[in-house]
Amino acid sequence: MRVFDVVMIERHVTRAAEQLDMTQSAVSNALNRLRDLFKDQLFVKAVRGVNPTPRAVALWPAIHQSIEDIYNTVIPAEFDAPHTSQRFRLSMVDLCASLLLPRLYRNMHPIAPDASIFVMPNEPAISGPKLMRGEIDFIVSVSPPRAAVLQSMPLWSESYVIVARSNHPLLKQPLSLAQFCEAPQLAVNLAGEDDHPSAIDDALANRGLVRNVQITVNQFSVATSILLDSDLIAALPARFAITARAREQIDICSMPFSVPDVVMYLSWHQRSNTIAAQQWFKQQLIHAATLLNLSVDEHAEELRPRNMMPVD
Repeated sequence: MRVFDVVMIERHVTRAAEQLDMTQSAVSNALNRLRDLFKDQLFVKAVRGVNPTPRAVALWPAIHQSIEDIYNTVIPAEFDAPHTSQRFRLSMVDLCASLLLPRLYRNMHPIAPDASIFVMPNEPAISGPKLMRGEIDFIVSVSPPRAAVLQSMPLWSESYVIVARSNHPLLKQPLSLAQFCEAPQLAVNLAGEDDHPSAIDDALANRGLVRNVQITVNQFSVATSILLDSDLIAALPARFAITARAREQIDICSMPFSVPDVVMYLSWHQRSNTIAAQQWFKQQLIHAATLLNLSVDEHAEELRPRNMMPVD
């Protein structure tokens, strides 16, 4: 097929042989095999080389594009960020978006001003299959989708704190485990499924305890609004407290029991490893996560819970 493609471009068997670094007889033999395959002469002698038959003309666009696709996969072209208009599709929950996207855009836009980012909600049952089908490019999530062709890496980890509106009476002193379980609470269930794993509830179940959850939502932004206008408390990732709005209007205190940190993962399809644009965007995501980690260090004093007590 490569011989056919080059002969179509050169319209000359000798020049095609030179381009392919083959002998003229080897090119002729390859063309004879193609004639048998396609049941057509393909090329006929002309005054200055060869002319393609109508069958060859019809075959060439698909064959040429296929060869180009193979070369671009094996030897991808360099990604031209300043001139790209590519849209990168990203799946993540709203809290991740509020933390990551400002840094991602601020650093990405000067480099690739015409590139765009399309963000969609992360729904575990849907996002993984979409990534498999190529409908999205990357996922940022707590639980990376599992498949042999999908790959993941950790971006950052989150510890939990107790969060409530400013001047909430329960947060004026350290909460005991019993007080935590009894207090009316808001919970965030991103999947919106009753049996979706919860690090908080699993840690309590190991102690034979349950908490008093009165409202369950599937978005962190909704949680903010409800906490600010109620006496509910919530156990949320600590980085929730560094968002501009929350930092001024909520208080935090330490958890009265130990809960494993939650890790945020970046996931992608292995086909992205051979696509220069996807590799570039992945590096932009990693860089944005690095900046996010640095911002946490800057706000370490603000994030330190006011009311500390020994964890049981």
